[in-house]
Amino acid sequence: MEITYEFIESTEFATFFRLNRSRVFSNDFDFDIEKVLSDEEKKKRKRNWTKLANIHRYYLVAKDNEKIVGWSFGMQKSAEDYYMINSAVFSEYRRQKIYSNMMKKVVVRLSNLGFQRIYSRHKMSNNQILIPKLKFGFIITGFEINDVFGNLIELSYYTNPMRRELLEVRMGTMKLDSEKMKLSK
Repeated sequence: MEITYEFIESTEFATFFRLNRSRVFSNDFDFDIEKVLSDEEKKKRKRNWTKLANIHRYYLVAKDNEKIVGWSFGMQKSAEDYYMINSAVFSEYRRQKIYSNMMKKVVVRLSNLGFQRIYSRHKMSNNQILIPKLKFGFIITGFEINDVFGNLIELSYYTNPMRRELLEVRMGTMKLDSEKMKLSK
């Protein structure tokens, strides 16, 4: 088995995701927000999405031959922040470093594009994603209680090493080296 990785177009990914999301997330209690929105709210939401048409997005798939066995997708949130929205690997392909390889490809691509922070949010019990991200160099930067997904943990990866060090100083896990940081008064 040789796993390959490919960035694909949104339309191709959307069809695959719609058909396969439940294979990975079937046991999750995620609330379908569409069920509580009024028609007017849905219309406004759709209009807001169309305004985001030109932001950067990625859709990465992992393939075993031509069969998609994992995915990751995300979108630009600001000039420097990128949100990794969702990633998964089918259960029979887990523990083969597929997710770690996808994460590395995404981080390299987004770093090369100039994004300073790559972040994601995960259910606090999702160790299959949390552990590889922490080992890769993501750090915990927040917690959230979300109406759709419940309790979430935010992880961030800083592409600029000085900014990461500054964050660690702010967190209290590292002492400030003013010579290295070249801080001005």
